[in-house]
Amino acid sequence: MPAMLLGEMLLKAGALTEAQLEQVLSAQSIYGGRLGTNLVEMGLIGEDELARVLKEKLGVPCIDGSALDAIPAEVLAVIPLEMVQRYHVLPLALDGKRLTLAMIDPSDFKAIDEIGFVTGLVIVPRVCSELRLNLALERYFGIKRELRYIPVAGGSRSRFAGAALGDARPEPGSVAELGAHPGGAPPGRHVTMEVLAERLAGAPGEAQVVSAVLWYLGGEFDRAALLRLKCGSAVGVQAVAAGDEVDGFVGYAMALDEAQQIKRVVQERELFLGEFAAGGAVGGLMRAMGGSAPAPALVVPVAVGGQVAAVICVNDLKGRLAGGVFELQRVAAMAELAFEMLRIRKRIRAS
Repeated sequence: MPAMLLGEMLLKAGALTEAQLEQVLSAQSIYGGRLGTNLVEMGLIGEDELARVLKEKLGVPCIDGSALDAIPAEVLAVIPLEMVQRYHVLPLALDGKRLTLAMIDPSDFKAIDEIGFVTGLVIVPRVCSELRLNLALERYFGIKRELRYIPVAGGSRSRFAGAALGDARPEPGSVAELGAHPGGAPPGRHVTMEVLAERLAGAPGEAQVVSAVLWYLGGEFDRAALLRLKCGSAVGVQAVAAGDEVDGFVGYAMALDEAQQIKRVVQERELFLGEFAAGGAVGGLMRAMGGSAPAPALVVPVAVGGQVAAVICVNDLKGRLAGGVFELQRVAAMAELAFEMLRIRKRIRAS
């Protein structure tokens, strides 16, 4: 469904204001995805409210989340994988010659007609949110979702949610607060990017760069950590949880060969956004950070001198990871510049 059509429907239904529609369209132009997905991520509308509007306006029921939990293998095999990928659909149930189909856009009659022709079945479309459908397609068919779609407790929300719902943001932090809270930002405090940049520019050593980065991230996410790479392992440098330093994280180590998500970040210099399983090295990392697994995580590389020298890992249960991807990449880039400045200073002193 075109974004403006859905937006107009929500406006008429009183589920959205003009200002909110303008805000979400701006976010959509930056982060991509469908309008409904961005609305849910930004906390402007709940999935249940969105489902109600779609049901009323399109005359097509929305599926319940539990319908995605245990789909029989024989139902999943009804539609060829190529067609599942092309039309982004998920078979849910088979009742005689009637196939219930989860779709983002139930008005895609071309998809309905072709799937009906190929399978010889009568297609019964049902609306499914883009967020839930992407996760289900990955789980059942191994179709890799885009990085923005992650499983988090309580649904998927972006870091915009607080402002969008009218919650007051904490007063911007000051550089002086770092002295009072060396392990991270004070709980509930928000540190501006400008203050972080100021702190990084004046950092006298690597320890101060790390503390400044985690000081900032501690105010944005539930927990954050920086690990340096050494001899095929990732070694804990510092971690914060709820703004406080995590005891025992310094010196924590795990072999990269046992943590494929982290190894891929290092080798491909690409971020990872997804779930850390309960077992294995990544589950151990989450526990070392003061959390529990399985849990959603976002990992970005930090390069120094042309080589990935460290990784930053953050975890959050409030749904801020998807919306924080670009922000964390910016923080990592600022940390890289700060480390490079320190290297240059050392070379100047040594010359």
